[in-house]
Amino acid sequence: MKHWVKSTIPRKFAVLACLLALVGLTLVQSTATKEKHPLYERQVLAAQIMEQSLDIIKAAKLERGLPIDRELDPNETGIIGQEFTMITTSIGNLEAKRTSTSPSFAALLVRLFYEAGLEPGASVAIGASGSFPGLIVATLAACEAMDLEPLLFYSVGASMYGANIPEFTFIDMLDALHGRDMLPYEILAVSLGSDNDRGDGMFFPDSQETMMEIARSTGAPFIFAENNAQSIKERLALYSEYSNQCLPDLFVNIGGASPNMGNTNASLQIPPGLVTKLPVQTDDPQRGLILEYLELGVPVIHLLNIRDLALKSGILIDPMPLPIIGSEDVYYVTKHNKWLIWGSVMIVLGILVLARKQGRFAQRI
Repeated sequence: MKHWVKSTIPRKFAVLACLLALVGLTLVQSTATKEKHPLYERQVLAAQIMEQSLDIIKAAKLERGLPIDRELDPNETGIIGQEFTMITTSIGNLEAKRTSTSPSFAALLVRLFYEAGLEPGASVAIGASGSFPGLIVATLAACEAMDLEPLLFYSVGASMYGANIPEFTFIDMLDALHGRDMLPYEILAVSLGSDNDRGDGMFFPDSQETMMEIARSTGAPFIFAENNAQSIKERLALYSEYSNQCLPDLFVNIGGASPNMGNTNASLQIPPGLVTKLPVQTDDPQRGLILEYLELGVPVIHLLNIRDLALKSGILIDPMPLPIIGSEDVYYVTKHNKWLIWGSVMIVLGILVLARKQGRFAQRI
């Protein structure tokens, strides 16, 4: 009575189908071709803008008498900071910091903006700590290459090896770029960063005072809320004001500043790269701008977990020297032979159908 649950496909046919499926998969992979991304020219332009910007930042650093540590910064980008300073907020991964200096990240941002459906003139809200100055440059370079409007909010604090030199924060780097007519964008709001976005919990007792002086030197609106939840509210209101009382078209988080990323367990579940749907539901008032905007239907680009992001995007990890612009997989899309895919599927299905019929016929005999 239970013979109907047994397989009607003879084992030899099942094995043959599996072998043919593996052969088909191998052929599909081996015949795949790489083609330039639809926005390849814009990607190259963004990477070139970032490359030129890094040259300017390096020169500005040297002009200020700040040496480049070739052990920490073997590519001599000038954008790698020190281990511990007065404005260091937390530990940082040197490999990730060096990886983020690659102009290929500007090309990646172009690609992600394209995937998010942004058109020229779209507003891009950017929430950045000083932890990854290279990624701030990459984002601004991609905005320029794609004619987008960046709305940059900056937190002074930075993790190890980020923009943590008090005499040369990203504020100074951007000023140097302005002096050479590069990246004509302003910091529209500034905060201290670290715990509660108020410079709490720093390594040195005078850190908050130092960060306060740096933040106020920008002349930008200063966010110094009572707590992290209030800082999130103030940022939402300011972004709306800069977007003509509308939602921004996209939000980019750079680094781990708590008002942007959030300060909850849900924050740890946000994947790097382009995110268009809420990965987890939470009503915690400290859930951060990423989850706030996702709930409002605004796509997000999350620039953290740099190793994972680089691996899945086709960017070399900690390269020495930096790769030639246009040479990495991030500039290309992989094309597979659709006829070969469907042909392999149909052959395997055909064998299984034929084998099942023969199996049923054999059972009747």
